[in-house]
Amino acid sequence: MKFNILFIIFFYAIISPVAAQKGQGGQFKFAFYNTENSFDTINDPTINDEDFLPTSKIPWTSERYWHKLNNIARVVTAIDSTNLPAVVGFAEVENISVLNDLTTKTKLKDKGYQCILEEGNDPRGIDVGMIFRKNVLKYIGHSAFPSAQSFKTRSILYVRLADAKKDTFHIFVNHWKSRTGGASETEPQRLENARTLKHHTDSLLASNPRAKIIIMGDFNDEPDNKSLNDVLGAQKTDKKPTSTGLYNLMYERFLKGEGTLYYKDWDLFDQFVVTGNLLGKKPGKGAVIMQPYAYIFKPDWLLYKNKTGEMVPNRTAGSKEYFGGFSDHLPVYIVVNN
Repeated sequence: MKFNILFIIFFYAIISPVAAQKGQGGQFKFAFYNTENSFDTINDPTINDEDFLPTSKIPWTSERYWHKLNNIARVVTAIDSTNLPAVVGFAEVENISVLNDLTTKTKLKDKGYQCILEEGNDPRGIDVGMIFRKNVLKYIGHSAFPSAQSFKTRSILYVRLADAKKDTFHIFVNHWKSRTGGASETEPQRLENARTLKHHTDSLLASNPRAKIIIMGDFNDEPDNKSLNDVLGAQKTDKKPTSTGLYNLMYERFLKGEGTLYYKDWDLFDQFVVTGNLLGKKPGKGAVIMQPYAYIFKPDWLLYKNKTGEMVPNRTAGSKEYFGGFSDHLPVYIVVNN
């Protein structure tokens, strides 16, 4: 009998590596992190990366590059050191080589992460990307599409992954137009970003009303701004969500005054939006996200005390000085139960 039990355990581990390594209690995490200017040190004449070269005014050296990547790896592993995030979406990454270095030459090496990044047409060359644990989620496919037609900006990355129970997640990684030049002056461009994303999610739900959609990103708008609340239609979480409705999992934290970046005061630009079919169920009946729905990762070592005494994100660099910190944004994450 003892031999049979051991054989069954061994056989299950061989035929179901995804299920065997999925994590404690059938949980896995989706995270998002705007890493603030994750450039390599190589000059790319097709983009404006002149501020991130060894010869720049604030020299971007190999030493500083690897310090940056090791800091990012520290954040990813600290979100959950025993059950690493299954998916991490990123903003402000220059190219796929940066993600490859992150996953093969830092403490993330040998953790089973696979990288995805498609180049957009942002003038600075910063893109959104993703890493996912291929022993936890199965890759189905991905694509990228321009988030706007009237101006050059980052693309939206669309990735399809499936878990061991064959739930497919449709993941959209975003980095919408910044507020540089003024929030109201740049709002029309974020509205265009929102309309583009809405078109794709509506099309997906029209063809598959049961699609499980997870939208993540730095939207450069708050949850109650027009782009997210009205155009995309990302509502506050509801006790009885509709399966095809979109719900902003960061709304409640925003209403409590929490934030992910600090400029004069806290802003909450980094968010998760999901379809209602991921909410309001009990574990064991398919993928579900339980309350409190979403988290801001905010350990003391990601922060520093500014001139007014406020603990704020510890940046990599400012316009005139290298600080050696992490990012001007804090990471956010959700927990999926299955």
